[in-house]
Amino acid sequence: MEKWTTAKSAETYLIDAWGAGYFGISPQGTLAVYPERNPARAIDLHGLISTLIKRGIEVPILVRFDGILRDRVRAIQDAFANAIKEFGYKGSYCLAYPIKVNQQRHVVDSVRLAGRQRPIGLEVGSKPELLAVLAIHDTPDGLLICNGYKDAEYIELALLAKKLGRRSIIVVEQPYEIESIMQISERLGIEAEIGIRVNPVSKGAGRWEGSAGEGARFGLNSYEVIEAIEALKARGKEHWVRVLHFHVGSQITAINAIKRVLSETTRMYTELAKLCPSLSVLDIGGGLAVDYDGSRTNFPSSMNYSVEEYARDVVWSVLACCDEAGVKHPDLISESGRAIVAHHAVLITEVTDVSPVLDAVEKLQPPPADKDILREIYELYETVSVKNCHEALHDALGLKDEILLRFVHGNLTLPERAYADQGLKYLLAKIDRLSTNLKHVPEDLAKLGPSLRDMYFCNFSVFQSLPDLWAIDHLFPVMPIHRLDTEPTRRAYIADLTCDSDGKIERFIDLKAVKQYVMLHEYRPHEPYYIGLFLVGAYQEILGDLHNLFGDTNAVHIEMNGSGEVDIAEVVEGDTVREVLSYVQFSAEDLQERLRRSIEVSLRNGKLTPEESAKLQKRYREGLDGYTYFVA
Repeated sequence: MEKWTTAKSAETYLIDAWGAGYFGISPQGTLAVYPERNPARAIDLHGLISTLIKRGIEVPILVRFDGILRDRVRAIQDAFANAIKEFGYKGSYCLAYPIKVNQQRHVVDSVRLAGRQRPIGLEVGSKPELLAVLAIHDTPDGLLICNGYKDAEYIELALLAKKLGRRSIIVVEQPYEIESIMQISERLGIEAEIGIRVNPVSKGAGRWEGSAGEGARFGLNSYEVIEAIEALKARGKEHWVRVLHFHVGSQITAINAIKRVLSETTRMYTELAKLCPSLSVLDIGGGLAVDYDGSRTNFPSSMNYSVEEYARDVVWSVLACCDEAGVKHPDLISESGRAIVAHHAVLITEVTDVSPVLDAVEKLQPPPADKDILREIYELYETVSVKNCHEALHDALGLKDEILLRFVHGNLTLPERAYADQGLKYLLAKIDRLSTNLKHVPEDLAKLGPSLRDMYFCNFSVFQSLPDLWAIDHLFPVMPIHRLDTEPTRRAYIADLTCDSDGKIERFIDLKAVKQYVMLHEYRPHEPYYIGLFLVGAYQEILGDLHNLFGDTNAVHIEMNGSGEVDIAEVVEGDTVREVLSYVQFSAEDLQERLRRSIEVSLRNGKLTPEESAKLQKRYREGLDGYTYFVA
């Protein structure tokens, strides 16, 4: 057989397709991370995880690469700068980070600091987000876009932010907000800058296309825009209008959908600019997608365009419409949160056990009893061949139903059923192996292989770390981070630690379809086997829940210094059992006191010895302060 290589592993796991230049495989067969998309400056992910574990940081570990965050910011800014230069566009561009995509303080700080050379704005969608950002967004005249539902406190804070040297733009998304802003502005004596969010009729593409269109939750329609402008003019405040804003949804998969919305909204901009000469900024919102599966298609987990194409189409569409209308080119803002943070985070989990399928054996053991159905399974196994494997599949599936029926009616004992079930599994594995020699593989035979999968149990929670996978069938790249110089021979799917049947990954990326399995290496029980779940930096942490009270994982921020050495910049400890119990109103102190009382009763009744009671209380205290995940 041809020797397995790391290049074959890269092809198997499609790293070059979805990795965007940030991931590769080292000559030693380990996963390499290139934070600056420079293979000469690589981080050995397996070596890093081994070091973290030696330092007492247990898996699952969320690894965040701050260098990737900086590079993503640079890449988007460069794409727009190049498009502006190419087309002779007269306006400027500012990238804004909507913190709802990942509100972790270390992530927000890293993104904010990435904009030191070319300032980056921050966008908030709630009062808590505004309170968080107001204190840390210390860039002089730093752009602060205020979206979401707004009560009086929210509006006051947004206006007072101007006194701190922030450029806060209050985006009007509901008609009532105009009157509230004017009243509070008058009371505080602070002039507002506002944006008008319009609700385009044109829709985006992908899972979130409903974010735009006539049924969208936020934004003003055409007559509400006119009413808002008239209300401002009546108070002499039409000069407050600086920004036209729209949003077409997250993860827009098709570039034509973006062009459609741009045609409508840029026309809206030129008309509004004639009514409000102060208007000078067009905020195109979010939507810039991430190619999670590497297929470069309009599949929901992909995108059929590049960042560069996106920037060129935005700049050209706005330029052409404004030139035709004789309107000055506006400054541009995009809120490309997913495209900034998705790539930077990798969740590392460890395989704890495997439930394997039964591979075909050289010879099946004869049946334990002289029963026709058991003899039939045995004879099918002995006589199946390439020529009759398709017919044998049909026979085997029929026998499967017959076995259950006979057992239910008392015509098979448990040992006899065990032989029949095991024999059928061996038979299906043998049929699958033989079918690979067919010139044309029938559809039902082709489906057999993917259904014969090992179940790899892994130390994490789908509901905590990959909620989009569970809730909306979103795809994420999954692959081992070592042993990549050897061939993976096991078709597998992944089960998490939760006691829920949905706690599994059984849909995997592929360039042409969605696979039912991922290829993994044979599990060696006494040797750690680590699997990486990639592109998890957007939305997953904040949307994760506490199913089975599995809490936040350990997280580390990784930097690479000028000498190419790896620095652990931040360690964020995962939730302890004590912490997650407090989220559901269990007091650790109260629990310990109740346990103590139960122990006293058992001591009096002679059910516990003093030594056992001491050990139980010690283990209980250690458990409360321990990690919520499996610890070896």
